Amino acid sequence: MNTLFLLPAWPTFIEVWTHRLIEHLEPEGVILATFLPVEPLWHGRVPVVEVKEIPAPRWRRGLHRLGLPVDASPDFPSLTRVLESDSVSSVLVNYLTVALQFKSVWEKTDKPLVVHCHGTDTTWDWRRPESRESLRHKAAVRELSKRAILIIGSKCGANRLLEIGVPNDRIVVKYLGVPVPRFPLEHPARTKQIEVLYLGRFVDCKGPDLVIRAFELACEKGLDGRLTMAGDGPLFDLCREIQLGSKFRDRINLLGAVDATTGEQLRAQSDIFTAHNCLGRITHQEEVYGVSIVEAMAASLPVVSGRSGGLIETVLHSVTGILIEPGDIEAHAAALLLLAENPDLRYRMGIAGWQRAKDCFSLEQERLELRQILGKDNSETGG
Repeated sequence: MNTLFLLPAWPTFIEVWTHRLIEHLEPEGVILATFLPVEPLWHGRVPVVEVKEIPAPRWRRGLHRLGLPVDASPDFPSLTRVLESDSVSSVLVNYLTVALQFKSVWEKTDKPLVVHCHGTDTTWDWRRPESRESLRHKAAVRELSKRAILIIGSKCGANRLLEIGVPNDRIVVKYLGVPVPRFPLEHPARTKQIEVLYLGRFVDCKGPDLVIRAFELACEKGLDGRLTMAGDGPLFDLCREIQLGSKFRDRINLLGAVDATTGEQLRAQSDIFTAHNCLGRITHQEEVYGVSIVEAMAASLPVVSGRSGGLIETVLHSVTGILIEPGDIEAHAAALLLLAENPDLRYRMGIAGWQRAKDCFSLEQERLELRQILGKDNSETGG
């Protein structure tokens, strides 16, 4: 029996997360449903349903905008037809905000529904907390939880759902899995020309601008090294301005967005992985999990970042990395210097990080947990 996987029209998730999900759910199989115009078969083997929306009548949408209790949900007949077939046993939706768009569909089927939540879609403060829109949004999430199991990537994220009234028995914590090498990666035992890597979105909760400030301060205190920053996002232009105005600008390299292969190469060539995770000053978002952090641990890199959000669950302070108080640039710079000057410490933390990723955050671990949540029989595949 197939799992219907409903995902938004974001190519990055179609190419990266979908690959992993299909591997998790095979041999039973998966059907993709997306707003994107795609081929009937994804990668020549996975059936695809194109989701087409029929908007609610204008008068219903108008009354809904006025705050009246009128259902203004659009209809999705192509998706409903697929769910009515016997070939679909369960539904997995990527992103809470996506699942909320399909209220009319969930009311027409009793197929098990699982929604994979993330950090952006559980950041309630993006909306004015007490506005009518925000209260209605939170009420819709609570109502959805009566119908769906909500997966979230950390205990930190689970607390966000609990704080708006989602029952604990409707929440499942499942860490995202990452590829973990069979053996730890080897990195040079050097104290000069240290390679520091930031790889991730340029958003305020990851603190890329604060990373540059900490790196500058570390250089002033004697760090002999380079900072490579890969990724894109709303703070990229700000970071470029900081780099261009820095006396250490020749040591700072902003690459922009990179593909997965380049990301692997960057981690293999680096000595330290860093971010400055914090409560976002603009978005009020915190990192719920931090895939880039766990990928760095899997690549045997010691991590330096802020003690914030889900990182307190993934990074073991003084074991797999160093967690500093968010906003403390001095402490961040000191941590970079400490690791740069102590290759043995980098090695021990790198090995410990690899072991923790292998034991707790592997793709196989996620696969087993996801199949269990969806009610798949693991006996055929060694689960």
